[in-house]
Amino acid sequence: MIASGTERQNHRNFSIWVVETSLWMLATSLIDSTTVLPVLVQSLSGSPFLASLLLSIRYAGQGLPQLIAASLVSGRPYRKTFYLRVAAPGRLLLLWPAIVLLLGVKTPSIAVTAILVAYLAFWISEGFSIVPWVDMVGKTVPANRRGLLFAVMHIIGGMLGITAGVLVRQILQGTRMPFPAGYGVLFAMALVVIVISTSAVAFLREPPSPPNEEQYSTRALLKDIPNLLRGNAQFRLLVALQALFGFAFLAAPFYILFASDRLRHAVFSHGAGELSLGVGFFLAVQTAGLIVGNAVWGQLADRYGNRMLLRTLSFVHVLVPLSAAAAGLVARGTPAWVIYLAFTPVFFGFGALITGTWMALTNFLLDIAPVHDRPAYIAVTNTLNIPAVVLPMAGGLLLRVIGFQWIFLIAAFFLAYAFLLSGKLTELREPRAHPHSPQYQDVEEYHPRKGET
Repeated sequence: MIASGTERQNHRNFSIWVVETSLWMLATSLIDSTTVLPVLVQSLSGSPFLASLLLSIRYAGQGLPQLIAASLVSGRPYRKTFYLRVAAPGRLLLLWPAIVLLLGVKTPSIAVTAILVAYLAFWISEGFSIVPWVDMVGKTVPANRRGLLFAVMHIIGGMLGITAGVLVRQILQGTRMPFPAGYGVLFAMALVVIVISTSAVAFLREPPSPPNEEQYSTRALLKDIPNLLRGNAQFRLLVALQALFGFAFLAAPFYILFASDRLRHAVFSHGAGELSLGVGFFLAVQTAGLIVGNAVWGQLADRYGNRMLLRTLSFVHVLVPLSAAAAGLVARGTPAWVIYLAFTPVFFGFGALITGTWMALTNFLLDIAPVHDRPAYIAVTNTLNIPAVVLPMAGGLLLRVIGFQWIFLIAAFFLAYAFLLSGKLTELREPRAHPHSPQYQDVEEYHPRKGET
């Protein structure tokens, strides 16, 4: 049977998204904000707080520009040109820390400044590009294929991420480059890969947006936030659930620092070399969790729906910080392999949650957001993700007062409430009863704001 032009275009776009996101994941794994960069920043500065800033920078950069991005992109028939223009500058700026670290600047503060500023610019650029990115996915991939798309691109990206873990270990431990030149190589490699990823989007075939799409201003979007929340109970719940998921990032910057602290006191530890090995090992474990998790999450979403997926993810969210607290019960001075074994569930579980949570929240949002209001819903959802910005910094300040394990227990407490709250969500699509049964169709368009204007 010969595929129609629309089917061929859908297959083409599907493949482009897989290439784009897989390479993006490889690039960001090489400069990962929960394993690689915290160790680098703490080694240069001696400050856990500065190390915790990395996640705050990531989520502030991602979230804060999105209302502006939505106002700029709304009303445009096409998103691709805007996406390429806003994504490129921040990604190219990764060249700055690459050069600084490769040159081996003797003043650590200069290197830390280059890392933090370039990382902020990178994520601000990503923040401007997320709104058109998600909307383009919604326009170019049918609803009954999105779960598969997210699963495939993250499984392939995860396999590349394991490769990144091996590369990190080899570059940081297997080469004779003086510290921190090895990290400069990682930044340079990330830059090359993400340039290729960005270029892939240029080949996307994007259909025009609906002619009746609303056009927004940033001020109007800010004023409209209460209307969006009041008019859609499921959207309110989703925003609240996302806020509670932010407590995962209260603990996340400190998993690698806690594991590194234990490795420093392990028997047969080789000091800095052992720490470098730990970074690569835990990055690979975290990425393995991403692969396994996304294989499971994609099947779970397709068969039982996004509500069940969010319920499952919220339960796993509770287990990860509890596992980290339990790993701390391993006595100092134990063999290094015991430390690796104790922390493996932590990084594996966190890896499974990284993109699984994002995939579930994004898919649920695409289900409940009307097509003509989609940019507004995307922007508001990510702008309101304030806990993910504030809580890593709060953790950095609390660390000296209460220590690692109490931070993990506090995170687990609030994540347990997220599990309870997820039970109030409503599945808006009919999940498939069996993998061979017909795929579910697009849901009827949902108009939470009818009658409010």
